[in-house]
Amino acid sequence: MKSIRVIPLTLFTIWLVIFCCYYAKSVLKTDEVAGSKRMAPPRNDVISSRGSRPIKYNNRTDDTKINNESRTLNNILHVRVDTSKFQKIDLQSCKSTLLDIEVAPAYSMPLTALASFPRSGNTWSRSLIQIATKYSTGSAHWEAERKIDLKNWFKAGSEDFKLRKGVCVKTHFYGENHIPNFDNGAILLLRNPYYSLVSEFMRFYSRLRNVSMPEIIRSMRNRDERWTKFLPTYAEKWRDTAINWITLCERLMIVFYEDLEENPIHELTRMVKFLGQPVLPRRIQCAVHFYAPMKGRQDHASQMTFDPYTPEMHGIVDGYITEVNRTLLQKNANPLPVYEKYLLSS
Repeated sequence: MKSIRVIPLTLFTIWLVIFCCYYAKSVLKTDEVAGSKRMAPPRNDVISSRGSRPIKYNNRTDDTKINNESRTLNNILHVRVDTSKFQKIDLQSCKSTLLDIEVAPAYSMPLTALASFPRSGNTWSRSLIQIATKYSTGSAHWEAERKIDLKNWFKAGSEDFKLRKGVCVKTHFYGENHIPNFDNGAILLLRNPYYSLVSEFMRFYSRLRNVSMPEIIRSMRNRDERWTKFLPTYAEKWRDTAINWITLCERLMIVFYEDLEENPIHELTRMVKFLGQPVLPRRIQCAVHFYAPMKGRQDHASQMTFDPYTPEMHGIVDGYITEVNRTLLQKNANPLPVYEKYLLSS
């Protein structure tokens, strides 16, 4: 009787061992697959990179690391590129890149903003991007662009930007209802407000109010009512433009105007990659050849031999710079460069 009872028990034990081995193998395989997904290398377009030159920054000089676990902190993408292997080109061959720029078919482009406070390099960046990508750029200010001389250059800019014909869309708007229009996010251009505010004051009164440049210079030198009323309002707009795009845009790349001046090929390559367009070294170099950096102050430095900002004005601008910088740091983004107060002509 004992032998009869042992046999079934032995068979049951063997079956149980086989089942356990099979189950353990299945679980291990599943864990390996899941683990490989968790350990996948990060995408290149979300890795922090400052480029090749050391720059002095507020509060921090090291590269910022991205917190990939938090979507609220990870809306700012740090696009890494390597332009060291770009081959030198014959610049005489660049002429064709001015002639083959196309307006994309309607509804063929994702909506990507090229956002900035006025006088922060938006028009310059659009020209660079058009040559680099071969596509025209649009504009949220398209009705106004229909009336300007540049409409033949920024061809998609004279049509409703929601038609999606531009590789990116210029905008100086920063409202809560405007930013969500851009389903592919935005490139945000940030420039030293001490320069962009003076430049915007000059543009506003010379182009829109037909005031002569010598009179505009006198307004700033004398700190008259035009300048003293303009500064607080527009400095606040500089701050709000930056903070709204940083906090409300779900996919954002920040380009510092000063970096674009210093290393235009590197920064333009980053913008092209962010836009999802092929990186074409020849076109990128041709773009920079035709639209070389202005080194920032040529629009007014030759006429400005004084600091137009009063101590009170410095306090306002410095306070807004601090606010924007704090917002960037809260987002684990690269901080602002240390902005000089105002560089006088030498």
